[in-house]
Amino acid sequence: MYRLKNLSRKVPNKGEVFIWGFVLVVMAAIAFGDVGQEPNVVVADSNIEGVEADTGDRDISTAGAVNSFKFNKDEDIRDALRVLAAKYQKNIVPSSKVDGTITVTSLYDVTFEEAMDAILGYLFKYEQDGNFIKVYTAEEYKKFKEDKSRMIYRVFTLYYITAQEAKKLVSPVLSQASIVEATTAAQDGISIGKEGITSGVGGDSMALHDAIIIFDYPENIASAEEVIKVLDVRPKQILIEATILSATLTEGMELGIDLNFLGGVHLDGTSATQDLTNPITISRGSAATTPISQVAAGVVGSAMETFGFAGAGSSGLRIGVKSGSVSAFITALESVTDITVLANPKILALNKQAGTVFIGQKIGYRDRTTIDASGQATVGEVKFLDTGTKLSFRPYIADDGYIRMDIYPKDSSGELDDEGIPTETTAELTTNIMVRDGQTIVIGGLFRDAVTTTRKQIPLLGDLPIIGAAFRGTTDSTIRQEIIVLLTPHIITEPQQTDGQDRAEDVSRKRYGARMGLQWLGRARLAEDRYAAAVKYYVDGNTPAALYELDSVLELRPTYLEALRLKERIIRETAPDDAATMERIMLGVIEQEEANRWMRR
Repeated sequence: MYRLKNLSRKVPNKGEVFIWGFVLVVMAAIAFGDVGQEPNVVVADSNIEGVEADTGDRDISTAGAVNSFKFNKDEDIRDALRVLAAKYQKNIVPSSKVDGTITVTSLYDVTFEEAMDAILGYLFKYEQDGNFIKVYTAEEYKKFKEDKSRMIYRVFTLYYITAQEAKKLVSPVLSQASIVEATTAAQDGISIGKEGITSGVGGDSMALHDAIIIFDYPENIASAEEVIKVLDVRPKQILIEATILSATLTEGMELGIDLNFLGGVHLDGTSATQDLTNPITISRGSAATTPISQVAAGVVGSAMETFGFAGAGSSGLRIGVKSGSVSAFITALESVTDITVLANPKILALNKQAGTVFIGQKIGYRDRTTIDASGQATVGEVKFLDTGTKLSFRPYIADDGYIRMDIYPKDSSGELDDEGIPTETTAELTTNIMVRDGQTIVIGGLFRDAVTTTRKQIPLLGDLPIIGAAFRGTTDSTIRQEIIVLLTPHIITEPQQTDGQDRAEDVSRKRYGARMGLQWLGRARLAEDRYAAAVKYYVDGNTPAALYELDSVLELRPTYLEALRLKERIIRETAPDDAATMERIMLGVIEQEEANRWMRR
């Protein structure tokens, strides 16, 4: 019976074996957990916009990439870093000492940097090294940062700021262990004669651009590079159009009468003189005379007159009568002098750099002479007093189109007294103003009005009514001076904004006008006329006539540069084989011109 029962058991087919095997695998997976997945981590949401899986050079910054994360409480920091590495496609390498649990459980819409800072907290730091982001403990990071074997050097060439200025400005972003060296500063200013630089020019002075060398950690050198990139830029310029008007009006009135009465007599007498005897001649002296004897003899002395009431020898109306020993003259003169000086200079100056224009005269005078105890005189040096119209300014350019300026206009006149000491009369002011680009500033009020009245008379007689006019003279003088300064600043960003080409053409026009004012028989004028004819022939296509005129020009002026250039152009266009001959001709002209210098002994 038993044997028959065993033989009657049902044998399972292949389908049943597969189903039972699948059930066992599922039950094992439930029992042992999700093997092969990140433990205890749930990625709640992700939103990556505009970021590819491969970030190229692996820059830490992932602009626009944000994600949301949820971690379990007391999550291991290494597990959290693995999640960030997978989500942001970063190579995160923590050191062996990086261990612990994170203090955050949820992060919403955070960038990579924000997520790293939140997970690492204050106990850990990270540093990017190429394509890797290395995570350290705070102590490890400090040692890493202070490792001097990481220090490198970098040379920065400067174009607009000085090396000393750059050295000072990059120091805040460098470490205490850094070393910064700068090139030697250039000579300040230019030589302007006795008052300027007289020594130390040239020689072994550095002629290259300013530069600094920085030896520091790479991250600090990168910060210094950013600072220099911002500061070493082309400075702005200011073009000042200045109109300076100096007007002087002088009005004068002279009125006076000169009277001469009688011929005059000597009333003091004379002393007697001794006889003079020598071997050749004998001269007897004269007897003494008394005032009475002089009157009896009719000796003429000085006339009694009112002198200085009328301007003797001056212009104007002079009316006079003379009868015997009596003469009377009346002088009347009114003069008006109007002097106007107009200057219109244009000055280009860099931001914060001073500019000066001066139109006037330098009056030379000698400094005081000293005499030492031995009586030896030491003559002082010659100095100069600047008189005339002077304008000094210093601009400060803002980024909003406004310009702040220090302005110092001055108008002065001067003279030397009998002892050679200078005296200056001046009208000047100093001000600091704010003006917009292209706006015109009017500086008026430099005004001086001097009224002078001079009266000369005989005491008492000149004060008498009516007849007192015969014993006095008056001189009235009025001097009115006014200075008006107009300033129009323009911010210059490109060189062509200065209209330099137009100004150069103006100079050429004035130069041409000056040449046309020369005598037509002069060699210079003849050369100009023949050259103008040559240009006309060349434009019309008549090259033989142009060459003929140019030969005449070069015969008159062998070094006429424009004529030489035009002749060379014509020869290259018409006979290229003769171009070398033309070059030899030009070299011969130069050689002939310089021969005297070369043969000088």
